[in-house]
Amino acid sequence: MRSAFLVAAATALLVQATPAGPEALTQGLDSIADLEQRIADVTDDHEARTRLAALYLEADRLDDAVTHLQTALRLEPEYAPAHYNLGYALALGGRLDEAIAAYQRAVAIRADYAAARSNLGAMLQAQGRLPEAAEQFRLTLESDPDNPGARFNRGRLLQMQGDASGAIEQYRLALEIAPTDAETHSSLAQVLASQNTWNDAVAEYLLALETMPNLLSAVVNLAWLRATAPVASARDVDQAIMLAERAAGLTERQNFIVMDTLGTAYASAGRFDDAIAAANTAIALAQAEGEDAAAEQIQTRATLYLTYRPFRTSS
Repeated sequence: MRSAFLVAAATALLVQATPAGPEALTQGLDSIADLEQRIADVTDDHEARTRLAALYLEADRLDDAVTHLQTALRLEPEYAPAHYNLGYALALGGRLDEAIAAYQRAVAIRADYAAARSNLGAMLQAQGRLPEAAEQFRLTLESDPDNPGARFNRGRLLQMQGDASGAIEQYRLALEIAPTDAETHSSLAQVLASQNTWNDAVAEYLLALETMPNLLSAVVNLAWLRATAPVASARDVDQAIMLAERAAGLTERQNFIVMDTLGTAYASAGRFDDAIAAANTAIALAQAEGEDAAAEQIQTRATLYLTYRPFRTSS
C-alpha cells in the first residue's frame, strides 16, 4: 500500500494540549478580557501572562501568545509552564528549532514534565532525530506510563522505523488510555493495513471517523482501502466514492493524493471515464509540485482505467 496521507508531515505529529494554566493568582480568571485586565493591573504577573497566552492559542492568536510568553519568561525565567507553552506556540508556527529549545528548557527545570518531554520527542522526530526522540519518549513513559500522547508518539516513531508490531502495541496501549482518540485509531489502521489485516484496518478507520468525520488522513486512507483492497470483504465501492468525494471537497480538488484516490474509487465502481478524469487531474497536480515519481504511478493506474480495469493493492 502507498504511504498514508500526510503521515510523515511534522504537523501530523501529536502535540499535547496546552495546559490550562496554573494556579493561585489566575484561578477564577477564565476569559481573555479578565486576564488582560489582570496584567494591566499587575504587569509582573508571569502566571497570568502564561494563562492568557494559552487562551490566545485557543483563539488562534499565535503572535500574541508568543509575545506574552516571552514576557512571562523575562519576568520568571525558571517557570516551566511558560517554556512549555512557548514550545507549543513555536511548533504551531513551524519554528521547530526554537520549539525544541523551549521544551528542553522546560524539562531542564522540571525533569518529570511528561507533556513537555513527549512534545520534545515529537519535534525531534519531525526533524529525523529518531534516537533522541526515542529517549524522550522512554523518559516520558518512565515518569508517566499512562500518557496517551507519549504512547502515540512512540508508536509513530516505531512505525517510521518499520517496527509494525511495536507500533501496534503502542497504539493499542494509547487507546486503552484514550479510547476515542481519532488520530490513534487512524494510525493503528494504517499499520494494520500495511500488515494486510484489511478488515481490522477498516474497523479502526471507522472508529476514527466516528470521532472526527473529516480527519483527512482517515477519510483518504479508508477511501483508498475500500476501493483497492485485494480482498473483497474489505472493499465497499459506495463508501469509497463517498469518502473520496468528501476528501476532494475538503481539499478543493487541489491535492494529488486525494484526486488519485478519487480515481481509484470511481474505477472500482466501473466509472472509468470519471476515473481517468480524476487521475489526469492528479497527474497535473503532482507534476506541478515536482512529484514526478508519484505522477508516473498515477499514470500507470490511468492506463489500467483505459482498459476498463480497476486498480488493486498487492497483498
